[in-house]
Order: sequence, then structure tokens, then C-alpha cells
Amino acid sequence: MKMLKMILADDEYNVREGLKEVVQWDALGIEIIADAADGQEAFELCQQLKPDILLTDIRMPMMDGLEAAMKLKELEDPVRIIIISGAQDFNYAKTALSLHADGYILKPIKINELEDTVRKVVSSISLERNREEKSQQLQQQLHENMPVLREKFLANLTQGMYKSEKDARNKIDFFEIPLEIKSLLVVAVIQIDEYDKAIERYTEEHKQLLNFSVINILEEIAERNRAGIAFYMNENEYVIIFNQAAQRDNRHLAICQEMIDCINTYLKMSISVGVGNPIQKVYDLHCSYQEAQLAIAYKFYTGKDSVLQISDFQTNKNNIEYPKLYEIETKLINFMKLGNKDEVSSIVDDIFQTLCANHNLPVDYVQSICIELIHMASRTLYEFGENIQLIIPDYSDLFSIIYSKREASELRDTMLTLFEQLTHYFAQKQTNKNSRTIQKIKEIISQSYMENLTVARLSEEVYLSPNYISLIFKQETGESVTEYVTKVRMEAAKELLKDPDLKILDVSDMVGYENSTYFSTVFKKYTGVHPQKYRALFHIT
Repeated sequence: MKMLKMILADDEYNVREGLKEVVQWDALGIEIIADAADGQEAFELCQQLKPDILLTDIRMPMMDGLEAAMKLKELEDPVRIIIISGAQDFNYAKTALSLHADGYILKPIKINELEDTVRKVVSSISLERNREEKSQQLQQQLHENMPVLREKFLANLTQGMYKSEKDARNKIDFFEIPLEIKSLLVVAVIQIDEYDKAIERYTEEHKQLLNFSVINILEEIAERNRAGIAFYMNENEYVIIFNQAAQRDNRHLAICQEMIDCINTYLKMSISVGVGNPIQKVYDLHCSYQEAQLAIAYKFYTGKDSVLQISDFQTNKNNIEYPKLYEIETKLINFMKLGNKDEVSSIVDDIFQTLCANHNLPVDYVQSICIELIHMASRTLYEFGENIQLIIPDYSDLFSIIYSKREASELRDTMLTLFEQLTHYFAQKQTNKNSRTIQKIKEIISQSYMENLTVARLSEEVYLSPNYISLIFKQETGESVTEYVTKVRMEAAKELLKDPDLKILDVSDMVGYENSTYFSTVFKKYTGVHPQKYRALFHIT
């Protein structure tokens, strides 16, 4: 602590000078800055020089020491006063006590007693200054942390931490929050759309800068419109409490749209706003806040840049019509097994159109439907002896991916991609199976073309329906089973016709035609010439 300033007041010059010389004031931390010969002079010097201590005799001309002390106390001067008095001044001593003098020394002055008294006063001043310094530091910290404390209070208030209306209002007054607490209040929740994608390359510093920028824009708009108060709640959650004045003619909805436009213009980001219902008591703000959170979840249906009022979505849970999806789900799985990508894509779209038709189904219900479809697909694969995790590498993360989607369109795309992958797997599996089946059919035809060979007989050989083998044969080879049988027979006939010993009737019978005329017609259609002319082409007689 720096040296304390002191003024000596005594009507005797020798006493003043003696005290200056005899006492080691430096060692006591005291600097004598002036001395006075009477109370009036002492009073005036104290006002002018602002000493820390006044060491004064009581009896002096013009104005005694007690009167000077009384006048200083009346002016609330913080100077500490040590009284020097003769033993006979008992009434003076009582007055000094009533003035809360910091020391009272009797004459003749004992130096040790004087030094001890001064030390006590110096120590008292030091303690008081330390307290004042700490108090100032606390005040400074309070001032510096006021925005944080204010934000914390608003967060607690909005989350329902205050159960007393009076306590909440006192805090609102203390933090000078511009809320009309005796009117209807509405809470709005703001989120950055596709937040995870927006910040995936951000450092922590960039995130903090983003938060600062967003809340700065929101606060500026709220203040300019005298709408209420905006503050940061959690990561990617900002809150606005609208005053009743801002709600007239739905002006608060226009303000929300202005916020969307400004964030888009200045930060190149889209945001959505959920708006709760009005509340009358400030400690009920948490109700409006929870409704705003529910409302913003419905951007799942509406998409980005949305202002969503809970009143537009609130429906009695008992009145929600949950769609019957069993048949269409079964149809999806069946077409997946058939490897029909077009049908699968169409059905996934149909399912989401059904789920999103009225925008009133709980988001977690839609997500649960997707989880159910995934389980159905997984069971189907197990029935085929396959493990879905071998086909979908990120299967273990799939459920968290489903629940992380904030828009129906994103969830639909995720499900579409998944079922296209599974359908492709089944298509490949079916292709391999069909290839083996077709190869088997070709072998049967190659060995039995000379017999009465029909699609029905082939179907019995490969244990599949006639329609199915006709379908897959056409898909795989580009020609029908009948066309392929005809081709095999005609190629065999061409070879047989090279043998001059065989009659056309014989050749017809050998390649499976009982009617030689019909054989000749088919042969001409296939080769462009009659069997006899074909022989002539090879100089066969």
C-alpha cells in the first residue's frame, strides 16, 4: 500500500514540530503533508488536500478539533481522525467517542502509545481499502460478466427454472431486460438449417464467430423493432422472447421472416423459426419455449427457411390418422426381392407422400416407419441366408443417420439410396440365378429339340412357372423360348440337309416337326429359302 497522507493540527508550534521529529512516520507508512494551528485551518486543509488521517488536538483557537471533526463527518469526509486531549477533557472524550474517532490519545503524549494508535488506524485503512478494492474488482467482474449472467438468467427463465413470478420479475429488472412482463409473451426458437453440414469444416473459433454474428443480427432486429429480447441458448439454438406489442397483427411473424432474410443475406445461411403459443405469466415462458421447440421440428416437412407456428400443427393426438402401410410395405419388400429398382423407387416415394401428406404426424413416427422398413429388409435378407451388414457397410450407423435427418426429403433420399442398394443386390442375385436357369433350359433344348418340346415341359424340368421362365428368358437373351427352340432346330436342320441321303421328310421329323410342310414354311422363314433350294446352294443333289 502506498504512503498514507496525514495532517497535524495543534495550536502549539513546538508540539507540531516535535511530533514531526520524534515519530518515525515513514516507518509507519505515513507522509505528513501539512500542519494546522487551529481547527478552522485543519478543516480547510482537509477539504483541500484530502488526507487519509487527521491527528488533531481538541482545544485550539478559532475552532477546536472536535468541531472540525464534526464538520468533516457532516460532509461525509472519509478522513480518519485521531484525537489528542488533556486528561481533564472528559466531556470531549465522550464527544469523540460519539463521532467514532479512530483514536484517542491523552496528554502528555507517549510516543509508543501514539505509534500503536497510528498503526491500528493504518491497518484499519489498509483492510478497508483491500475490501474496497475487492468490491471494485467484484463490481468490475459483474459488469464484465453481465452479458453472460444475463444470458444465463434468460436461459434458466425460459427453461422453467424460476417458479416465483416475483423472483423472475426482480431478476428481469436487475438485468434491465426489455420485456413487458405484465403482457402476453411468446417464445421463438431459431436454428440454422443443415447445421452439421454448415460447420463441418469450422474451427472452434469459427463456431464462436458464427454464434456472435447470428445473435448480433437477431439482437439488432429485435431491438430495432422493439420486439423483445434475443439470446443464445444452446449450440444451434437461439431464442427470442417477443413482447405483446410485437405480436399485434402477427408482426412478430414478419420479424421472424426478416431475421431469415438477413441471416441469408449476410451469412449466406438458411435458418428456420419455431413459434410457441402466448403465455401470461413470465414463469410460464418454458411452456411457450417447449412449444416453439416442437414447432421447429415440423420443418422436417416444410423444409428450410420456414417460420412455423405450433398453432398450425397442434392436433389432438387422439385425432391423428395414422396411415395403414402394411400392404405397401409388403409390396416394397416383394419388389426388392425381385430386383425391380423402378418399382422400389416408386413405392418409397409413395410411402413418403403418404406420411407427409398432412404434416401432422410426429417426426419420430415417420422415423420409426423407416426403422421398421429396414428391419423388414434385414429379416428378408436373413431368410435368404445373407447378412445386411455385408451388403450395407454403414448399417451399424444407419439408425443414427435416420434420426439425424431434419427434413423429410433428406430421409426419403436416405431410404431411397438404401433400398436401391438392396434391390441391386437382389437383382444381381436374381440375375445369377436366372443365368443358371437359362443355361439349364438351353441344355435341355439342345438335348431334346427333336422332341415335342414346349414351354410347359421346360417349366416342369426347371421347377418354375411357364410365365416366369418365358419372362426371364426374354430378359436375359432378348428372344423368346419358342424363338430359341426354332433357332436350334433350324441350325440342326441346316446341317442335316447337307446329307443327300436324308429326305426333307426325314429332316423334318429329326428336328421335331411332324408336319414336313410346316417345317418347310418355318425353314424358309428362318433362312429365306426353301429346304430344297438350300440343298442346291450347297450343290447337293
